[in-house]
Amino acid sequence: MKLRYLVADEKGRLRLVSQSAIAALWDGARRADKLQCPNGNELRLISVVCDNNLTPLRVYVLRLPLEDGWFTLPSLLTLAAFSRRDCVTASELLQHHTAGWPADFYRQLAVALDVPLRDLAVPLGVGGPLLVAAARRVRPEQALRYLR
Repeated sequence: MKLRYLVADEKGRLRLVSQSAIAALWDGARRADKLQCPNGNELRLISVVCDNNLTPLRVYVLRLPLEDGWFTLPSLLTLAAFSRRDCVTASELLQHHTAGWPADFYRQLAVALDVPLRDLAVPLGVGGPLLVAAARRVRPEQALRYLR
């Protein structure tokens, strides 16, 4: 399985970003503005799990908490809290992370991934590898194995 990341930029356009760019953000070595995203308090991130032919199998949305454009320890703890059922209900989790995405989300996603729109008739989830990584205290690339 392969993992692809996209971000929503300051104009709500979905853009592909590299795994290394997300890893650098996760490690606190890169700010969101280096991904051409606003340096606010969150990054709208999409994780797409694909097969070896890069056909999407599952799509995850996540509003990644930031501090002035940086992913910090408090950001990690906030994200980890979103994975705990004693902190957030499933409904609250879904409502928070699915709000505010572009109206043409699937069309933009298909264009960015260079796949037909019909290939995006896959499950849509919340969180994905970064939420799992925060909950399990592992690297995002290691979290992929827990999503299978």
